[in-house]
Amino acid sequence: LPRKTKYVVSPYKLIVNDGNYYLLAFEDKSQKMKTYRIDRMKSVSLTGENRDGEEAFKAMDMDRYLNSSFSMFNGKPEYVRMRFINPLLDTVMERFGTKDVLYSKDDDTHFTISAKVYISDQFYGWIFGLGNYVTIVGPDSVKEGMKKALEKVTKRYE
Repeated sequence: LPRKTKYVVSPYKLIVNDGNYYLLAFEDKSQKMKTYRIDRMKSVSLTGENRDGEEAFKAMDMDRYLNSSFSMFNGKPEYVRMRFINPLLDTVMERFGTKDVLYSKDDDTHFTISAKVYISDQFYGWIFGLGNYVTIVGPDSVKEGMKKALEKVTKRYE
C-alpha cells in the first residue's frame, strides 16, 4: 500500500547507491539524519523555513555511513564480527572499506572482520546472498536477528 506520510526535512546530500538516488536529510520529527528514495517522493515543496541539522551533518563520517548502510536502509548500529572465506576479501573491502574496520586472519582459508553495520533486513539479505562463505560470529543479538530473518523467509514457502 502506498504511504501518504508527510515529512518535513532539511536536505543535505544527494547519494547514488545500487542504482537508486537518495536524499540525505535531517528529519524534523526525529531530529536525525535519514535517507529517502527520490523516485518515491511525491508533492515535494519548499517550506521557506531555515534548514536544521547542520551539526548532525557535520558530525557524520560520510564514508563510514555509506559503507555501513545496506541499500541505504538504516537500522540500529552494531559492531558486527563476521568470518569470510579468503577469496571474498576484495568484496568485503569494497563493502566496508578499511577505515575503522578490523581485518584479521582466522586460519589459512578464512579471515574475520569487525565493522560497524546498520542492522536491517538488507544487511541480512547481503549475508544470505554470500551463502556458506560467511558466518556472523557476533554479537549474539545479530546472530539471532539473522536466524529470525531466515525463519520469516522460510515460513513464506511452507
